[in-house]
Amino acid sequence: MGELSDPKGQKAELTGREKEAYVAGLFGEIAAPYDRLNRAISLGRDRAWRRQVVELALVGPGSWVADLGTGTGDLAFDLAAAVQPGGRVIASDLTPAMLSVAEQKLARTPVPGLSFHHANAANTGLQDSTCDAVTMGWVLRNVGERPPVYAEVLRILKPGGRFVCIDMSRPEGWFARTGFWFYRHLFMPMMARLLGGNLSAYRYLAHSTDRFPDAAALEAELRTAGFTSVRSLPLMLGSLRIHCGCRP
Repeated sequence: MGELSDPKGQKAELTGREKEAYVAGLFGEIAAPYDRLNRAISLGRDRAWRRQVVELALVGPGSWVADLGTGTGDLAFDLAAAVQPGGRVIASDLTPAMLSVAEQKLARTPVPGLSFHHANAANTGLQDSTCDAVTMGWVLRNVGERPPVYAEVLRILKPGGRFVCIDMSRPEGWFARTGFWFYRHLFMPMMARLLGGNLSAYRYLAHSTDRFPDAAALEAELRTAGFTSVRSLPLMLGSLRIHCGCRP
C-alpha cells in the first residue's frame, strides 16, 4: 500500500488536492471488489437506499441527470432506468479504475442514455442549467472541498432542479451513535479483510465519517451554499442520511 497505508486514520484530515489524490488512489485499489464489499457491509441494503435516492430526485422519462462520483455506476444505472425513454444520465468519477468497472457493466448490459466520464465533482465540464437533478452517492465526504462542489451543482442544475446525496452520518442518540462507531471502526474493516478488500480504505471510511458534519450542520452548509427546500431522511437509525435541496 505504501503511501496509501493509514493505520491511524490521519488521511481523513486531508483537504483540497491532497485529499482528492489520496481518495483517487485509495478507490483505485478497491475498484474490483467494491460492489461485493458494499453488498456485504451494507447487509444488502445498498440497493434499497439507491432506489430511495432515485425516488427523491423526482426524475422521470426525459429527465437529464448528472451522477457525480459515480464509482462503479450502480446509482447511475438505477437513474438511467428511471429517465427512459428520452432521458440521459451523465455519470462521472475521479478514479479511472472505478470508471473502468462501470464501463464494463455498461458493455455487458447496454442502457440507453447512460454515459461515463472522467471528471472532478467541482469541475464537471457540463453546461450551465443542464440537469433536472444531480445525485451523489457516498461522495461528499471524499471531495477536496465541499463549497466548490455545491457551487458546481447549483451551476449545472436547472432552476428548480434537485440535488440529492446519500452519505454516512452520525445517529443522534448516544446508544445508536456508540453502536455505529463500533460498526464502522471494527465491523467494516473486519469484513473488508475477510472479503479480500483494502483495509486502509475502510479505516479511512470510518475516520472520514467521524470528521464529516452531522445532519444539522450539513443542512446548514447546503442552505448557506444557496440551496432551498433543504431536508434530510435518516436511514439505519441515522447512521446514513439522504440530503435533498433545490436550486432556486
